[in-house]
Amino acid sequence: MANLRDIRKRRKSAANTRKITRTMELVASAKLKKAQDAAAASRPYAEGLRDLVSQLAPAGGKSSHPLMTARPAKKVMILVGTSDRGLAGAFNANLVNKAIARAKEHRAAGREVQFVALGKKGASTLSYFGFTPTATHQGLVGATKYPDAEKVANGVIEQFTSGQVDLVEVVYARFVSSARQIPDSYVMLPASGEESAEKKKRSFDYIYIPEPEDVLAAIIPLTIKTAFFSAMLQTSAAEHAARRVAMKNATDAAADMVKALSGAYNRSRQGKITQEIAEIVGAVEAMA
Repeated sequence: MANLRDIRKRRKSAANTRKITRTMELVASAKLKKAQDAAAASRPYAEGLRDLVSQLAPAGGKSSHPLMTARPAKKVMILVGTSDRGLAGAFNANLVNKAIARAKEHRAAGREVQFVALGKKGASTLSYFGFTPTATHQGLVGATKYPDAEKVANGVIEQFTSGQVDLVEVVYARFVSSARQIPDSYVMLPASGEESAEKKKRSFDYIYIPEPEDVLAAIIPLTIKTAFFSAMLQTSAAEHAARRVAMKNATDAAADMVKALSGAYNRSRQGKITQEIAEIVGAVEAMA
């Protein structure tokens, strides 16, 4: 009977786990829809600003604006976008691996690299691998809000303009679909004014009031902040998608375990009953 009790306890534990993971899967699905809509809504605005900058920038995408002035990259800052919570499969590990790979490339070129973690999981994972971040920010991924992203971006812009860093790169999760999220990176600073091939095909002449240089100077910081905010929104959507998949897999595994334990319990119970019947029959035959 002790064996049957153990099986019952394990089956009950697996059933309770299935309920929890199923609930977390439903919560992640609800959050994913909202985060996906926010990420999709931010893209046209960010792309529109980027196109405007490319239109205003002088030929070759170069400008005298401090945020667009490229200089020899001796010090590099890598912003690593990760979540504050786990239970999202390999989501955070993939982003940290991408950041470390980018850091190795920069160090191979003789550059000094520092990390800034945009999430608790990123900070702990980087520290585990021996890359202690210089700063850690929370709340940027999962429930991204523009004031939080703007605050981080302003701090990074200040460090770039003061010469503390020469190049800033952001590692984030590019949201392709609810089933596909790709760790990616882009150069946040210096800002680029180069036109894409598609933009060059549909280039137009505009009359700007005030002068293009004045408009450019005003919108460059906004473009940088918006692009960063859009990247964090994509990372948030990717996090919820990854957590939904991870919790679905956990729910399916728990269901399989419940089924297997139920079968083992029934077989063990049936064997016990058969043994008792055999003992009764044997006792009756011995008394006859």
